Amino acid sequence: MLERVLKPQRRTPSPCHQLGRPPLRHNPVMRTLFIKCSVLSIAALTVSTVYAEAPTSYTLVIHLTPALCATNPELRRLRQCQEGFSLTVSQLRPEPPPPQSEQGCAQEPARLSPLQARVVERIMPDEQLRNEAWRTSGSCTGMSANLYFRTITNYAGRLKVPPEFNADQAVVMRKQQLIEQLVELNAGLKPNGLQLNCVKTPKFRQPMLTEIRVCYSPNGGYIDCPATVVSSCPDRFVVHGAP
Repeated sequence: MLERVLKPQRRTPSPCHQLGRPPLRHNPVMRTLFIKCSVLSIAALTVSTVYAEAPTSYTLVIHLTPALCATNPELRRLRQCQEGFSLTVSQLRPEPPPPQSEQGCAQEPARLSPLQARVVERIMPDEQLRNEAWRTSGSCTGMSANLYFRTITNYAGRLKVPPEFNADQAVVMRKQQLIEQLVELNAGLKPNGLQLNCVKTPKFRQPMLTEIRVCYSPNGGYIDCPATVVSSCPDRFVVHGAP
């Protein structure tokens, strides 16, 4: 049965396949087609180079949602801001990011089963942002959409965070204190495997923590973050966990 399924079928050669025959190259129409086929071949080769080299590591980007919504008014209409999420995942980013990631390695949205979509939306509630994460990061990893979002849910599901992230009021923390808490809560996590990003806001004297980045090896273990992942937080900052 398997042999029958895998038996190759005869196919009618396409015009591009026939261009190597000498008589066709002397035909002006076929010469034009030859040029078009060559361009298509180069384009296909360019697309394939997106996955030519597998990422050497990955970065899970986690947002402190109340802080992000407070500092970005354009995001307040999104579900993650409207429904009071305390933490959400932005993306799993390949490192180093491929040059194509700014434009996106794929223009089509991620297609997930209804069941997987319900699981993913617990940590990535907005479909618009999920599709953006897939376009600029997931599609550049060589993973399928199913595997990419399953990897995100696995990484996020095992990551433990300190209670300050769900506190009813803003808390001032030291950078070293937070890193030590995260390392203690997550076996194998390295101090250099975390990067924290903060922004200044008129609401507080200190900058506010908006983002945590956790670095992983291709097999899912914690590693030190590469040079492409940098921190922007000072020694002291505000953790604004309450919506």
